[in-house]
Amino acid sequence: MIKVGIIGANGYLGVELIRILSVHPEVKLSKIFQREMEIDEEFPHLQSLNLKDLQTSNLDDFKNLDCVFLSLPHGSAHEYVKELLSKVKIIDLSSDFRISNQEDYNKYYKTNFDAEIQSKFQYGFIEKSIDDIKKSSNISNPGCFALTAQLSLLPFQTIIKEVSITAITGSSGGGKNPSMKNHHSTRSKDIFSYNINSHRHLGEIYQSFPNLKESLSFVPLSGPFSRGIYLTSHIETIEDTTYESLNSSLVDCFKSSPFIRIQNNTKLSNVVGSNYCDISLSFKDNRHLVVEACLDNLVKGASGNAVECMNIIFDLDQTLGLEQMIPLYL
Repeated sequence: MIKVGIIGANGYLGVELIRILSVHPEVKLSKIFQREMEIDEEFPHLQSLNLKDLQTSNLDDFKNLDCVFLSLPHGSAHEYVKELLSKVKIIDLSSDFRISNQEDYNKYYKTNFDAEIQSKFQYGFIEKSIDDIKKSSNISNPGCFALTAQLSLLPFQTIIKEVSITAITGSSGGGKNPSMKNHHSTRSKDIFSYNINSHRHLGEIYQSFPNLKESLSFVPLSGPFSRGIYLTSHIETIEDTTYESLNSSLVDCFKSSPFIRIQNNTKLSNVVGSNYCDISLSFKDNRHLVVEACLDNLVKGASGNAVECMNIIFDLDQTLGLEQMIPLYL
């Protein structure tokens, strides 16, 4: 059994990690870093898991584990990573180690860049870099918008001339701390854009696809629902193509990806609660196509992808502990 700990279990992503890892057949959830409140007091739906005995505020308790998940606000992971690095395998769900280039990192984030630590993390874009992940001990999990966008672009990356992306996310994407952006009374009946062409997840997209830095636009939207991302990529190609050729590229790209499903039509309710990402392709003409992709921002967009990375680095079946999470639908 893999002995696992979670630091930052009191947020939405931490709770999702508990939900997934508590039923994983090869995992023993061993330690949870205690913060202000005991986890089952803050989240009573977890009381049946008897997590109280797992909670500790001593970081040394994590150094004898096999793997530690960090689910902390941006800028908070460094102090824990410095203590744990080389002692356990680390999977970080924050944005602290996603961007490897200092100049690009500083463009999107204001915290200190540590080149030595940054170099020890592999970006966890499974569908593009699974072989590199297999050889890694420390994973930086992608951002939810970034992963959804990259999955929509990956099959067509070499033929894109220009792409315009619009993506709408649920309120859980803003985290647990209340604000006007995720307050129910201002969110439940409204849609609004924010950080157009400046969202920090663009740094990850450009890192994976540097050829798109001058030809990609991105409009993120906040929607009146709690979880999920629905993304649309309008792509202009550099040369004439056909639907058959594009569809063949799509199928071939994800033929070994168990959680990517190619659909005729995408629908958010078909993925929420699961680790699936559904993708569909629409053909406009020989130079224009539309790719739609949707996933659960808390699962495949975060905690589920992180557990998938854990399975890979420990040489387990990639789907273990995740395949039973069928979509909630309603």
